Amino acid sequence: MKRIPVIICLLLPLVVCGQSQTDLSERTLELCEYIPDHVLKPEAEEAMTPEFFRALSEAFEAPVADFVEIGDNEWLGFFVTGNGGTVPVYSVKSVSETGKDAARAVIVVSQRWEDGSEASAAEYEVLLKRVDGKWLLDDFDGKKAECQAYVREVREKYASGEYVKYLESSEDLKKYIPDFEAQVKAFYAKYGFVALK
Repeated sequence: MKRIPVIICLLLPLVVCGQSQTDLSERTLELCEYIPDHVLKPEAEEAMTPEFFRALSEAFEAPVADFVEIGDNEWLGFFVTGNGGTVPVYSVKSVSETGKDAARAVIVVSQRWEDGSEASAAEYEVLLKRVDGKWLLDDFDGKKAECQAYVREVREKYASGEYVKYLESSEDLKKYIPDFEAQVKAFYAKYGFVALK
């Protein structure tokens, strides 16, 4: 008779751990819907840590001197899909807590075409952080550091005047990107003059 409580005590952590893993997998899938695909959704702020959202937001909003809107910032549009009109389909391959308030997941992203077929599955690393008892997206495939480095680079181009010189080199550029310096001032007003490290 004493064995039953002992067995229950031994099995309880396994059951709780299994439930925790299931919950974390489900939460990871929910959060994947906020990974930018050509655009950073405003509601993503609620699904991400402040540091990660700030890095993405600043990168997406940094003005660039390119009249076709493809250039220095083109890579921001293709985190999980290409330019072929596919929809990302997420699944969780593995997830584990790496600390008290940290977790790491490996997700698989397939591309679904309009006809329903899927192709081009790829694996990515997702980092999660628990903030105020809630799991949030803290990084996706190293994009936080990439975005921060990109923002430092474009800020250097603002400071050196490189973008302005480039724009002044062509009448077409002046026409297609009016008020570039005003855009940069608005960017500084929102994010400050110093890039986050």
